[in-house]
Amino acid sequence: MPHDTDRPVPYLRRSFAAGMSAMGLLGLTAVACTGRLGDGTPPDDVGGVPGEPAAQDCRVARTSPSVLRRLSRLELQLTLQDLFQLAEPPSVDNIPEDTGQNGFRTIAALQNVSDQHLRAYLGMAETLGQELMADEARRARVIGCEPGAADCLASFVSHFGKLAYRRPLIAEEVSDLVARANEVAQDEQDALRFVIEALLTSPSFLFRIEVGAGEEETSPLSSLELASRLSFTLWGRTPSAQLLSRAEAGELDSPEGLLEVAEEMVEDERTQIFVSAFFKQWLGFEALRAPTNPAEGFTPALLDDMIAESERVLGEHAFTSGTDFLDALTANYTYLTPELGKFYGLEVSGDGATRVEFPSGHHRANTGLLTHASLISAKSDGDLISVRGKWLRAAFLCEHLEIPPGLLEQLEGELSGLSYIDVIKKRNTQAGCAGCHARIDPIGVGFAQYDKEGRYDESVRIDEFGLEPRFEGAENESFDSLADLAAELRRSPQLASCIAEKLFIYTQGREPEDEDQCAIDAAAKGFSLDGNRFRSLLTNLVQSPAFRLRRAPE
Repeated sequence: MPHDTDRPVPYLRRSFAAGMSAMGLLGLTAVACTGRLGDGTPPDDVGGVPGEPAAQDCRVARTSPSVLRRLSRLELQLTLQDLFQLAEPPSVDNIPEDTGQNGFRTIAALQNVSDQHLRAYLGMAETLGQELMADEARRARVIGCEPGAADCLASFVSHFGKLAYRRPLIAEEVSDLVARANEVAQDEQDALRFVIEALLTSPSFLFRIEVGAGEEETSPLSSLELASRLSFTLWGRTPSAQLLSRAEAGELDSPEGLLEVAEEMVEDERTQIFVSAFFKQWLGFEALRAPTNPAEGFTPALLDDMIAESERVLGEHAFTSGTDFLDALTANYTYLTPELGKFYGLEVSGDGATRVEFPSGHHRANTGLLTHASLISAKSDGDLISVRGKWLRAAFLCEHLEIPPGLLEQLEGELSGLSYIDVIKKRNTQAGCAGCHARIDPIGVGFAQYDKEGRYDESVRIDEFGLEPRFEGAENESFDSLADLAAELRRSPQLASCIAEKLFIYTQGREPEDEDQCAIDAAAKGFSLDGNRFRSLLTNLVQSPAFRLRRAPE
């Protein structure tokens, strides 16, 4: 049979491009940031505080519209690891980074498919197919039959295709793919490689397609669609063959059955892997910025140690049995390598990361996450006082305060020539600025003794900034230390709802609308009633009646 040795196969490249062109309806429109613009008069619901929309009857299951979701880089990576039974996730460096919004890279409406995506998908499919054929033991496990055996190719298309597409292939799909593979392939192994490339570059694989089991605008998901949504929500990857079988057997059809399966899944390490990425996107420590003028002894490895510190503390509070997740905000310990300990001014011995308890009176005592360098170090240029205050309100209270268009230009002349301290004072008293800055600057000034790298400097005097550290809206608004701020934040009635909202955005791929508020509120309530166990937050989101629904975009 004729075969072009310059892969990818030209026929495959043409058919894939045509398939994607036919899906022009997938052209996605960027959505504007949802957040209250600061106008100098902050109402009680600044930034869309969770739980504040108009009351609705939560006995009626509702969900907001969702668009077709392309697999994110992480979802693709984890899915391919499972499909090819790899010890580690494959590299996705050639695939463009997913577009982010407010830290999250899972917003479906922002994800497109560019020429660079197409080339990267084809190249990755080629590489994975070639590596599989070269690994005899793994090939036997993944293929499930001897390549030269009768009907092996068709059997592989049906089995592997079902896992890749998250649904059984119809007979015509199987026969067509087998026929095309036999037409262009050089031998049996090449036919298998062709099939792998075709399946992994199909829209049925690259997009999470939910049609629903009815023809109404809002329809319940089919059993296999529900299994897929469940797997991507909890594991960030395609459902396993076992989960698909359980769905086909009706185990997900009842709320009780779905909850039972979800509770099993959250105990699996795959949940921890996917949730670890959530923590990084939620709190903004996916990637850290190296200092422009690093202090003596600074190495890039310190950035990795900082990320690992926060990952471990968050993971421990999220997945240690019986642990209150919110205790991460006031924890009196952390995990430090000797190098990171030196950065913080602490002596740490031993190899690797060691648990370190803070002595009474230490500036990090009982401050939990709030003094992790990964979270409070500068990620970009900007005024750290306002940046840190804004970050805390956005991350933990879901308050998004944005500068109204044109305001900066309007104020440039008035602020010109003023000292930094005078600028801070002016923006906290002048109409047009004070509404927002009075909510964020008094928080940010409490962090003033931590420099851009997140290192403590006791020589900085907070009273020089002319602002009293204050957390507006807290039970005790004034605070004398970051430990006090952490304790007040932990008591905030908005905290549980905000975390539930952040997890909804990450797992469901969209900003919540009014129709989603019942699901978020129920998850937050269940989380609180169960001692703030993070696993409970996950299972309560899944347990919502809205989780079973798909609503078409208008």
